[in-house]
Amino acid sequence: MIKNLFEYATRNKLRFASAKGELNIEQLWEVPLRSNDLFNLDAIARTANKAWKDATEESFVETKRTEKHVRLEAALDVVKFIIQYKMDAEEAAKKKADNKQRREQLIKALQEKQEGKLSALSERELLKQINDLETE
Repeated sequence: MIKNLFEYATRNKLRFASAKGELNIEQLWEVPLRSNDLFNLDAIARTANKAWKDATEESFVETKRTEKHVRLEAALDVVKFIIQYKMDAEEAAKKKADNKQRREQLIKALQEKQEGKLSALSERELLKQINDLETE
């Protein structure tokens, strides 16, 4: 296992096959998780996974990991890391939007309750409060 995945990937100039050609790590961050065409992180991860599996199934007798195995595994791990990061960011954004909507609903309900309390006051109490505000 590589201690610092991104250090290894940048020092070894890993490239990632995509529908638009090879990408470096910086470009990989700009690729969408999903898309209507084949230019997305899922397609890149599938390609990297297939390359890694093909390399690891070369021999059933020779199980020693070569530099090629390490490179392919690191490439797959980088793509999986970026996918997970983007999925977590999507989930956080969704939760934030849900919380904002819920907060707005609660504020609206609070305003309705406060308006209900005001309408429950008698005419005399309302006039008194209005006069109190005018004198301040």
